[in-house]
Amino acid sequence: MGGVTGNGHNVRYISSQEGKGHMPVTKKDIADYLGISRTAVSLVLNNTPNSTISEETRANILRAAKELGYRDAEVSPKLCYILCNRSSEDPLYVTDLKLIERVASRHDYRLLFMNIGSTHKDYTRLEKCLGNKEISGVVLSGDIDERMLDIMERSGVPYVVFSSLEHDNVNIVEPDVVKIAYECTNHLIAHGHRRIALFSGKIDTPVHRKSLEGYRKALLDAGIPYDVSLVQVSKEEDGYELCGRMDALDIPYTAAFCVNTLIQFGALQRLKDSGVHVPSEKSLIGWGMTDLVRMSMPPLTAFHIDPAEKESVIFRLLDVIDGKDEERKRVYLTDVKLFEGGTVAFCRNSQ
Repeated sequence: MGGVTGNGHNVRYISSQEGKGHMPVTKKDIADYLGISRTAVSLVLNNTPNSTISEETRANILRAAKELGYRDAEVSPKLCYILCNRSSEDPLYVTDLKLIERVASRHDYRLLFMNIGSTHKDYTRLEKCLGNKEISGVVLSGDIDERMLDIMERSGVPYVVFSSLEHDNVNIVEPDVVKIAYECTNHLIAHGHRRIALFSGKIDTPVHRKSLEGYRKALLDAGIPYDVSLVQVSKEEDGYELCGRMDALDIPYTAAFCVNTLIQFGALQRLKDSGVHVPSEKSLIGWGMTDLVRMSMPPLTAFHIDPAEKESVIFRLLDVIDGKDEERKRVYLTDVKLFEGGTVAFCRNSQ
């Protein structure tokens, strides 16, 4: 008999034969045994870099895997999620990574993770990773440059871009950012707001250009003049700084559309620190369903793509791997949902 302590509760002891018979031990078995999430088990067993799993939990998972008889099938097919020019701690991509790992696992694929930038060293890492012939397919996400695409093409490894990318002849699955930005801005307009700021990352990024397009279209359809002073940009996507800049420049506004929940969360903190009540004095809306949405006080109001539709990125990749659809195309994710949260209210100020 052997046992492993997981979260300190409901410790279960099993015989040495459990998990070692005809049915192979899975990551879910290990997760259930320890009383933790399957994502945490996957991050450890896949040796995912930059994960936030504690050393104690990591040790428990590895010990449980050994005692339960888990065997990592090196011959099992592998997919790789490659995040380009974005922090591995960005809440949007962490959420996407978890979702993609779950879907890949359901189709009996291991998911590897790689975080790269636009440096010679990173390009070399990418070439080496793709050249070892162990990866069946790649999901390429983040801010992707031409060199990365060139390396992908030359490698011959099937891949799908999961990002806004202005490029032809590439398999792309992306949220309909123009539609999402339009819905976010229109939601504020429906609540009586007319002085609506846009808090964005650098506009030369495709996703942010599309956010600006949707924002402007919503204003135009509502007969609200476009005021360039209300568009504030931060390369670092620092909502705290963007909100502070509006105050410093004395630019009046009653609401802000934030292009992601990281900016939205930062703006909320700045308003709180300034003694401004959200949402009665200022409303904030963003897009993306991340951990920040529910962790925030109040919870963030945000539009997001239905997770079930996001799973189509893996389905598309599997079709490419299997050669079921050789036509390269762009697929838009359009099933937009609203998480009500608590950061939007009807406008009480006609600034």
